[in-house]
Amino acid sequence: MEIRKIKSSDAANWSALRIEFLPEIKDISQAEVKAFFAGNNPNTQEVFVATSATKQFIGFIELNIRSNVPGSAQQETPYIEAWFVSPKYQGQGIGKRLIQAAEHWAIEQGFQELASDAQISNEKSICLHKKQGFKEIERIACLLKSLN
Repeated sequence: MEIRKIKSSDAANWSALRIEFLPEIKDISQAEVKAFFAGNNPNTQEVFVATSATKQFIGFIELNIRSNVPGSAQQETPYIEAWFVSPKYQGQGIGKRLIQAAEHWAIEQGFQELASDAQISNEKSICLHKKQGFKEIERIACLLKSLN
């Protein structure tokens, strides 16, 4: 298994993994991938991929820099926008190695913190984050009222 920075030749495989992660983004996934490689994706600055011994794409982590992250002492903070390992490969330490790649990237950028989030209902993700040393900062419920 290998963890490495993504290359433009990986675009189709990354897009397919993103759709496996969030099937509802099928229509926008390829456009976001193209925007990343063109330097126009404001939500993703770096991506690391995990490949199997047979070079199959089995996971990824997408990173960005966000301003005003809750609980952070920094003006800007590296942020995990997406973190995914295909179910068949979960439980083998691949997610941990992707987090380590993100940590090294953040340190290379001169940062001392790394942030992430998870849906309140996604206890599995929250637990996995905590196992990697993340501390829960806050929980929120986002609300919306139509004014029609």
